[in-house]
Amino acid sequence: MKKFIFLSAIFISSHLLGQHNAGNNGKVLMIASNPSVSQQTGWPIGVWYAELTHPYWIFSEAGYTVDITSPEGGEIKFDAFSDPEDESQYAAFDYVSLGFKKDSALMARTKNTIKLSNVNPDDYKAIFVCGGQGPMYTFINNKELHDFFTAFYLTGKPTAAICHGTCILLKTKLPNGKLLVDGKKWTGFAASEEQYADNYVGLKIQPFRVEDEAKKLPNTHYVSGPPFSAFAVKDGNLITGQQQNSGAAAAELVVKALTEDRKRYPTYVLVHGAWSDESAWGFVRNSLAVHANVIVVNLPAHGIDLTDGKKTGLADYVKNVTRVINQQPGKVILVGHSMAGMIISQVAENIPAKIKKLVYVSAYLPKNGESAAGITNQFLNNKPIEAFQFNEDYSLVSIKKEAIPAVVCADCSDDMKDILVKYHKAEPVKGLNDKVVLSAKFSGVPKYYIATTQDNAVPYALQKQMIRNNGTVRKVYEMKTSHLPFVVQPQQFVEILTGIE
Repeated sequence: MKKFIFLSAIFISSHLLGQHNAGNNGKVLMIASNPSVSQQTGWPIGVWYAELTHPYWIFSEAGYTVDITSPEGGEIKFDAFSDPEDESQYAAFDYVSLGFKKDSALMARTKNTIKLSNVNPDDYKAIFVCGGQGPMYTFINNKELHDFFTAFYLTGKPTAAICHGTCILLKTKLPNGKLLVDGKKWTGFAASEEQYADNYVGLKIQPFRVEDEAKKLPNTHYVSGPPFSAFAVKDGNLITGQQQNSGAAAAELVVKALTEDRKRYPTYVLVHGAWSDESAWGFVRNSLAVHANVIVVNLPAHGIDLTDGKKTGLADYVKNVTRVINQQPGKVILVGHSMAGMIISQVAENIPAKIKKLVYVSAYLPKNGESAAGITNQFLNNKPIEAFQFNEDYSLVSIKKEAIPAVVCADCSDDMKDILVKYHKAEPVKGLNDKVVLSAKFSGVPKYYIATTQDNAVPYALQKQMIRNNGTVRKVYEMKTSHLPFVVQPQQFVEILTGIE
């Protein structure tokens, strides 16, 4: 039989049921009107469907989590003419809003919006003020909203408003007493569009017209596109849209601005361990992304990647991670779980100028010339691992299904244990046997370690031994969990990770 160096530890990470890489870019806050009654028409008024649903779709598709707030919190209502099922058929073409309306989970969010005073603006990368008929009564004199909008704008983050929601810009002021739109180019519901709406119903709908009032203001440039066309304007970090057909256009400008704004946040590159894939980080990536850029790497021959695992090794992993890091504009915080400690070590050796810090999570921390297999064998005195199963040529190794839950995540829920078994995939042996080549360049990169004291996969004693042998780890954090701290205690894990200085 072909000789093989056995390993002592299992490196499985969790899988999530759901779309991979979805919704992990951070959070956007949408601000909607509470219900009111028009003093002009007597109608119940609120938010225009398309001015919430179309931007919501754009943000979600771009990977952002969306929260909805209103000045008073609670349920918001939609303007009747904006309802695609309204008897008027005015918005019958709006299939995006119709889909939103038919989704009970999405509609539930409109029945329990966050009260604005309870919002922490630091948790959002952009804000977006929706329009509708309601804002002309509920937003125009709402100083709390004006101050919130100003404070967020002054952070430099993308700050948007559309349609009648832009009425706040008629009164929103900076700390120096000047209007926020002083010297700014912006837009909102056009007077010609107001005239069309008035003619359509035979009434004067609004108590005033945004464009008419805007043009009375000195030193500001109010612009309009063709009536009811998609038209949005960006001036600095202020983004405005003209009317209901401009919601998506304004949201797209916000997404573009968010891409440009990535430089203000630290960038974390998360690398999963063996027998795993990028979904390993599913319990923490969204919360981490609230105040950071988060990149999750999927290694070749792992998860749904179809690379031939029989020919895949450490060099392939390193190449993959290096490519991802080099796509980022600045330095990154490189995080590796378990076997990925070998990968991030070699990456740091190769491109130290791109690494701000290394974070090892119950991970292998090698010295020059070591492999994961070698470290394990030395720790176990070459004792074989009974739980391992190999293919015929020993190029791939699997784990006996009955051994996975207890060894990897004894403190996981039963559902998660089932998922670990269900998504198990044979691991390339070559990557476990390949040795790292490290020098003083690697030694000089700042290193931190998150140790797991109840670990049955990479034993706590082995973790401490590797930390001692390395000698350059700046600080060790301990979590009383199994091998998957980011699954068992995700909130604590994020607090530790983001608290590393």
